[in-house]
Amino acid sequence: MKTLLALFALASTVFAAPDFSGTWKVNIAKSNFGPMPSPEKYTRVIDHKEPSVKIEETQASDRGEWSGILNLKTNGTETNSEIRGNSLKSVSQWEGEVLNTKTKLELNGTPIELNDRLSLSADKQTLTLQRKIDTPNGVLEQSVVFERQNGTVK
Repeated sequence: MKTLLALFALASTVFAAPDFSGTWKVNIAKSNFGPMPSPEKYTRVIDHKEPSVKIEETQASDRGEWSGILNLKTNGTETNSEIRGNSLKSVSQWEGEVLNTKTKLELNGTPIELNDRLSLSADKQTLTLQRKIDTPNGVLEQSVVFERQNGTVK
């Protein structure tokens, strides 16, 4: 009976999700974009109020600048977003302190799946995005490291 009560107490412990809120700028030197060229600029402004995560993303390269908003729910609910005229369907869930997100989209008629793992460093100053991009031509992997810009931590 004591074991059952202990398991119940453990299961009812509230999970304290990390708060990704803040302004984040890519550190190109610490990031690996795989076979894709590094962007000249890459920022994320994240508003995280569990279970909602709103990511405003801006990237710039020699092909121009673009911005978009990605809306996620961390409870496994499918969300819809649109970036650069592309419709995205995402499902996010916590795995410990890592937010896993699977996003499906079509880019110029080609189906693509993004598998993202987003994590926050212990000091809350570094946000890391581990991404696998699954395309009909194979899988690309990226590791994108962002540094907090506003210095405030909730």
